[in-house]
Amino acid sequence: MSESNEPADEPDASNTGAERRLHERESSTGPQPIVDMGFGPVDILDWSFGGARLKGSGAALTVGEFATGQIHFGDAGGTFIADVVRVDPPYFDPQQTPNEISLRWLDLPPDVLEQMIAATAPSSST
Repeated sequence: MSESNEPADEPDASNTGAERRLHERESSTGPQPIVDMGFGPVDILDWSFGGARLKGSGAALTVGEFATGQIHFGDAGGTFIADVVRVDPPYFDPQQTPNEISLRWLDLPPDVLEQMIAATAPSSST
């Protein structure tokens, strides 16, 4: 029996379904940011420090476009800038609204970020 000097096949994380994002997503179980892109608040499916996944909105956004609007979290608020990184379904009829839009935050008000950090901090039990 001969031994092989070839490296063992290592699983590719991109094919395993493993989470690759830097910041863990938060769901609707706790405080949520409120996002308004100019036509009323949009439902947030989940969010993280890196971005948010929104329920389909009235905006006809495509991947690569910039999105701006107002974001509020607790008492904090201000203008955000994000880019659209995913639209689901990807090839939707322009006359219809997509089911989901994923944004990557490019600029958030510092006080909103502070509220996000506070909301995700583990509670200390004494």
